[in-house]
Amino acid sequence: MEKVRRQHYVPRMYLKRFGYGNKDNEYITVLKLDDGTVMDNRKVENFAVANYFYDTNKEQLMEILKEDLEIFSELCDSEELLDEQFTEHTLANEEAAISNMLNDLQEDLSKICISRNRSLMIIFLHSLAYRTKQFRDQMDTINDKTEEVLNSMCDNLGFDEDTKKKTVETNCSVGKNTQLYQILGIKPVLETMKMLLNNYDWYEAVNNTELDFVVSDNPAHAVRVGFNDICIPISCNKAVILRIKDKTAPLISKDMPENGVINLSLNSVIAYNCMQLVTAQKFLFGTSDAINCMKSLWEISRAIRNKET
Repeated sequence: MEKVRRQHYVPRMYLKRFGYGNKDNEYITVLKLDDGTVMDNRKVENFAVANYFYDTNKEQLMEILKEDLEIFSELCDSEELLDEQFTEHTLANEEAAISNMLNDLQEDLSKICISRNRSLMIIFLHSLAYRTKQFRDQMDTINDKTEEVLNSMCDNLGFDEDTKKKTVETNCSVGKNTQLYQILGIKPVLETMKMLLNNYDWYEAVNNTELDFVVSDNPAHAVRVGFNDICIPISCNKAVILRIKDKTAPLISKDMPENGVINLSLNSVIAYNCMQLVTAQKFLFGTSDAINCMKSLWEISRAIRNKET
């Protein structure tokens, strides 16, 4: 099997839902957050991608999956663990099922109430929250700082080099390993499932305003940190909204559901789009009009920050 070099940390099948064109010529407009450049008519496959991003080896996989392999020991001899692109292939198989589910929701949002669809959505949200470059970079930053502090503490306490090395190895993990554990491990997905089912009410959300939904290269940050009011767009005009069950908690949108459906106002769409903007790492994606609108808001926020500094 030919190796996949360009591996997407936001699925192409998801980004395509916010673009335009026909099935064979799909385009998207992109806002670059480093300089505010807007790029029209861009191919989805050229963004949220890195070379061999998820590649690993059997030794790393066995360390990452040691919790699961203790339970399913027969998997230790599986030839699939020899696949350097095990994670990429796992995500590709996952995306095929989820793409069909998202297609069904686009046709009829009420199908989110079907148990299988909700389970697939939870798997998708968990994956989307942890598979991005932003999450890996954040984990690397935390790991580097932790390693620095532990080395300093060990030096101050007079520990020998072997003890210092073991202390660091026990308490630190590079961002890629942390990320692959989240993506591939059974326990992390179950923890996300428990959180999203026990703590949140689920709603269908319809956007009939003149402003389309946009998404970023870090589209499910709100799931990872457990925001009170989470909007996950599934296309330019439809979304699934999760709201914390605590009725005293503040919400991003003031629009209330009727029979399980939230018809979003323009203010709410702007607010949810701004959440995508502020949690993005490098890019914001959408239709041309939506991205140009978000660029205007980005310029205002930058002007305010510059004035404050």
